[in-house]
Amino acid sequence: MIDLPRPTQPSTLPTALEQGLRLIRASPAPMLILHGATGTACANPALAALLADAWPADAWVPAAALPPGARALAARILDGSLAQASTEAAPPSGVALALSPVCEADGAIVGVLGVASSPAPEADLATRELGRLVELSPVGVVRYTLGGAIIDCNDAFLTMLGLDEEDRRRGLSWRALTPPEWRETDDAGLARLRTHGRMPLIEKEYLHRDGRRIPVLVGAGNLMADCGQGFAVVIDISATRAAERALAESEARFRAITNAMPQMVWSTRADGFHDYYNDQWYAFTGVPAGSTDGEGWNDMFHPDDQDAAWARWRHSLETGEPYEIEYRLRHRDGGYRWVLGRALPVRDANGEIGRWMGTCTDIHEHKLTEDALREADQRKDEFLAMLGHELRNPLAPIRSAASLLPLAKHDPDRVEHIGRVIARQSTHMTGLIDDLLDVARVTRGLIALEQDDIAARQLVDEAIEQARPLIEARSHALSIEDDAGGACVHGDRKRLVQVLANLLSNATRYTPPGGRIVLGLARVDGMVEITVRDNGIGMAPELVASVFELFRQGQRTPDRSQGGLGIGLALVRKLVLLHGGRVGAASAGEGLGSEIVVALPACRQPATPEAA
Repeated sequence: MIDLPRPTQPSTLPTALEQGLRLIRASPAPMLILHGATGTACANPALAALLADAWPADAWVPAAALPPGARALAARILDGSLAQASTEAAPPSGVALALSPVCEADGAIVGVLGVASSPAPEADLATRELGRLVELSPVGVVRYTLGGAIIDCNDAFLTMLGLDEEDRRRGLSWRALTPPEWRETDDAGLARLRTHGRMPLIEKEYLHRDGRRIPVLVGAGNLMADCGQGFAVVIDISATRAAERALAESEARFRAITNAMPQMVWSTRADGFHDYYNDQWYAFTGVPAGSTDGEGWNDMFHPDDQDAAWARWRHSLETGEPYEIEYRLRHRDGGYRWVLGRALPVRDANGEIGRWMGTCTDIHEHKLTEDALREADQRKDEFLAMLGHELRNPLAPIRSAASLLPLAKHDPDRVEHIGRVIARQSTHMTGLIDDLLDVARVTRGLIALEQDDIAARQLVDEAIEQARPLIEARSHALSIEDDAGGACVHGDRKRLVQVLANLLSNATRYTPPGGRIVLGLARVDGMVEITVRDNGIGMAPELVASVFELFRQGQRTPDRSQGGLGIGLALVRKLVLLHGGRVGAASAGEGLGSEIVVALPACRQPATPEAA
């Protein structure tokens, strides 16, 4: 680049400069002329006025007064490396210069002519700034026509659709860029533009160069001067839609996982508001979907468990501690079942609780098993205490009798009496031990049944014969109602007689002296039913439900001091089941008597006298 010469006042001017000087002085346009040889410049009155007299008119001043950009461009024009140039508006004057060479007739460049442009009006500056803002905007901006043409657009819109400057020069159409299925959406938007001059944001899609669909939000407004065209903003929402799809897929996976679980799964907001339950919750409770959102879940608890569940839940919400509690939850059948409720907080990166995730596990059967085991353990302890008592009863007279034997060795009558006491009590003890061993053998499956066809009435008669001494001792009235018509059963005679004798003995023990016992036979649906009914002390409902369990006894009363060990009915059930039968108990309540029914499969043909 060649610098301007050191400024000197010109004494004479080349012909071309002299003519140029006369031209600018006569022109109303702001102009200046630069003398290449002297490095000075002269401004006309119009330019001097534009510069607010900062540069006097018709005075040659050093070219250094030119803006730095203008000086450099002028030097390049003087050395012939630049044909013409324009400068940007330079502060503080805001004047821009268009520079061109001044040449002699032989083509020699002797100076530079500058034509100044006046500062733009403030409105024009604002327009240019707005245009710059549009161009720099990350949001697509389009100037459109209602007919479908895109008059202009910014780079953000081109980039959004994979287009380039060449596409913009060739011309674009927002109609052509829109997939056909969005035509109705566009038509509705155009109708609003024609009617109201503006269109609020609508969602649609544009076609990318590579064929992809780009979801966008488009808002538009017509020009006030020409309602056939206007400006639109186009916002790419691909990332938002992708995030929504990812969230929907995540929720779908979450629902699939929770619905595949055998447990009830629920979730709450950070404040404890229940807003999600899986399918197992609704299948268990039978309530309509959404009916237990919010605080509705607490109504599902057993009334006795509601306060405790609420208190524990509030504690977890206040402290962030895990939630765990057992409560009874209303089942779809109207009853309540025990469940284990658990919940853990879900925390974000800052440790703040965003949600709670919880489960309900049906533990009803486990809870009942625990209660049954606890009750069985209690009954076992009671049985052992009772067994000890029952065994001590015969041992005491045996021990006393044994101690008297040395003193009565010379008295045969006393020796004989003592022997009868020992024999009687040892027989009683042997019976107790045999009962225990019998239950053990039946329970462990160590007995073999010797089965044959037997007349049901014969079984009844033999059982009565065994129980008669106890029945007569307590003055009970025994009656038989035989409606079986000679029916027979297939089984082990000894064991079936044992079953019926046990039932009769049991009825006798639990019926006060002078009571009534009825033994009935009937044939029902291929079974022979044998019923033992009494008007004794009866049973409470809870005892009826468990009377056939091992070590289960009714209440001992003073007149029933010689009761058994609570194993008789358990043995009855085991033996009846081994014969393919069933057994059941009933009672109208305490003091209202009891009824035990044994049903055994009937033989196809009546038993013959020989078989009996």
